[in-house]
Amino acid sequence: MDELGGTRVVQLKEVTGVGFEGLKKACRRAIDYKDLYEKYHEIYQQLVDKGYAGYPSVDASTVELKKFIEDPEGTVDNLLTELNEFKDRLIEATAEQEAARRDREERLLEMRARLERVRALQPEEFKRCLAVGIVDLQLVPQLAEHLKRFDDLSHKLIEISPDTGYVFIFGPENRREWIETLFIVFDVKDVYTVLNTGDILLALDPEMREKVINEYEREAQKLQQLAERDEEEEVLKDQIEKIREVVKIEGKEEFGTFLGKARFYDYVLRIMANETIPVMRTRVLSIIQGWIADDKLPILERVRVNLEEKTGELLFVQIEEPSHDDHTIPTPPPEFKPAFLQPAWTLTSLRGWPNIHEFNPAYLSILLFSFQFGVMFGDVGQGAIFLLLGIIFTMRFKKGMASKIGVMFIPMGIASIVFGFLYGEVFLLGGIIHPILFSPLHHIGSLMKTVLGVAVIEMSLAHVIAAYNHIKEGDVVGVFGQHGLGSILFLVGLYLGGLAFLGGLTISELFSHWTFYMMIVGLILAGIVPLISAIVTKNISIDVMGEMISAFMMTFVESLASFFSFLRMAAFALAHASLALAAEALAHSMGPIIGLLLTNAIAMSFEFMSSSVQSLRLLYYEIMSRFFHGGGTPFYPFRIPGTKKS
Repeated sequence: MDELGGTRVVQLKEVTGVGFEGLKKACRRAIDYKDLYEKYHEIYQQLVDKGYAGYPSVDASTVELKKFIEDPEGTVDNLLTELNEFKDRLIEATAEQEAARRDREERLLEMRARLERVRALQPEEFKRCLAVGIVDLQLVPQLAEHLKRFDDLSHKLIEISPDTGYVFIFGPENRREWIETLFIVFDVKDVYTVLNTGDILLALDPEMREKVINEYEREAQKLQQLAERDEEEEVLKDQIEKIREVVKIEGKEEFGTFLGKARFYDYVLRIMANETIPVMRTRVLSIIQGWIADDKLPILERVRVNLEEKTGELLFVQIEEPSHDDHTIPTPPPEFKPAFLQPAWTLTSLRGWPNIHEFNPAYLSILLFSFQFGVMFGDVGQGAIFLLLGIIFTMRFKKGMASKIGVMFIPMGIASIVFGFLYGEVFLLGGIIHPILFSPLHHIGSLMKTVLGVAVIEMSLAHVIAAYNHIKEGDVVGVFGQHGLGSILFLVGLYLGGLAFLGGLTISELFSHWTFYMMIVGLILAGIVPLISAIVTKNISIDVMGEMISAFMMTFVESLASFFSFLRMAAFALAHASLALAAEALAHSMGPIIGLLLTNAIAMSFEFMSSSVQSLRLLYYEIMSRFFHGGGTPFYPFRIPGTKKS
């Protein structure tokens, strides 16, 4: 599943077909993988929450995986035992680390107090210091009253807590015994429980005292850094080291491998528990079915070879061509060349998703849409602006509606530039370049003939594609019918007959002209095809007569309506050219520059939108409706969430 999901070339489906129905009973195993996954994942997630998600997944060996498949419940139980033991070790390590943290804090407080005491030592005073001790602060006033009896005695008090403090007594040597008696009376503790002899002697050596103070400060700073360090990071390091030793002592796998496999089995169980992955599993084999494009078969073969090498198991792949009756085959979107055109696929998919048995008009829809737009919006200057906008949008936006609009601006702009040269128009100004073909405004008749000629060519192309679809579906007779040769003959005869009439042929002569007979042959072909199909399929009934009349009438009416519907292209081409007259008229009242800017703004906004909509209508309803049915199923490649494409 992991290998297939990484390729993104297969769409899986439920296993069906002859030979597989009998296996479904064998697949009803009593193993609830979803329950196994939830039970395992709960414990594994606790490890993840404690910061153990960073270890990469380590694949289990083939032997281990076989044991897992043979006895999933037993394997999961063993894994849970190890994970729970691992979690207990974490709790123990966390408790020890917490104790170590409290110890660091206590040592820091002690060091700070010691530093303050050493800083309080004064060399001159300690030359006369008789005693040092720790005293209850409530007794200090009474002690001070007794010391005042002698003028040659003095004392100094340093508080170390709300209840106690250090007292230093200064005076001549002959008062020492009396001071020691006072210490006994007032329960003053011995000095050496507070400061060692070396600390007291520092008072006699100022340089040594400064050196010791610096050392104490450095030690206190280290303790402070330890206290301020991220506790989770420190705990994690100690936990890892402790559990690493436990793993080694008990002869288990390496620490990283153990956690990597824990993650791997969580991943495997998640796949097995996923009920949306259609796998038919038995104790002997597993079966999957799906769709894959012909050009992706080498990728599937590579996956098969790699898996056989990794697992030592045989994988049997059977490729079958779909039947003509199957219309549920998913089709992927085409991979456009050049790649920047990929967002333009929306132009086709908006009309419908092609099924596997019909022509995919991905490139044709872009070509025809842009061509029709160019006929209606032929202008070199305006087309160049849209081409530039398309390039900018395509470079800046890779997704979303902006990318789709930008991609379509490029062929639309190119078509507009081409027809601008053919019409001789640059920003609605005539005379700057000479028209290669004709000016729509001054050659309306030529414009009409050209547009109707384009209509015949495009609709005939649509019927050729429809005939191709009939062949793909196995309906050879349909090639000659309503959406095939019959309609092509009628359209060509209609157009050529119209040209002959405009060339001087009378109506009576037209009815005996060969173009009229071409139209009649086309209508007869369209009407007789339903009868021929019924004879071939041996399904003759009274309904065939209705189908024949319907095909005859639809060919006549539909072709005629669509033929004249293309005249809208000529109308919009004339409207675009007429804006030049409006610009000239506005030049007299508003000035030539303002008039030209205003008319170009109208052309590039309102007329641009109208031409785009009309081009889309002709594409969807007059052309694609003849051969494109849609109704296909999009191809959704199988993938496992959270994995990258390989």
